[in-house]
Parts: sequence; C-alpha cells; structure tokens
Amino acid sequence: MLTDAHNSALATSVLVPETADAWDVPVEFPVVWTRRWGVGRVFVCTLGHRVADLEVPQTATMVGRGLTWAART
Repeated sequence: MLTDAHNSALATSVLVPETADAWDVPVEFPVVWTRRWGVGRVFVCTLGHRVADLEVPQTATMVGRGLTWAART
C-alpha cells in the first residue's frame, strides 16, 4: 500500500524478499492507518485476505476501534 506523510500509521508489516523477488532488502509498509480528510476521517486496514483473518480477536478489535474513530464527528 502506498502512503504519505498525512497518514498516521498504527501498524506495519515487513515483507522479506525471497530468492526470486526483484528486491533484495526487507520492505516495511503500513497495514493500518488513519488520516483526516477535511472534516472527515479515514481508517484503512489491509490486514488479511480471508474471513478467518478477521476472526482473530486482535484484528477484530482494531477494525472495530478504527471504524468507531472514523464515524465520530
């Protein structure tokens, strides 16, 4: 995921290269972040690719809190 200085990263992940990859150093990137957009709020969570990933209690808590934060005015 691309990000910029206006985002507040809440969680990151590290992608470690394998032998066939085009890069040769680990890359850290945000997977959960927030930002303001005018008077609005944006919450982004890119954790998981399956329903089972969202059943992890910590992930469900993070998503719930992020959506609650984004819904506040």
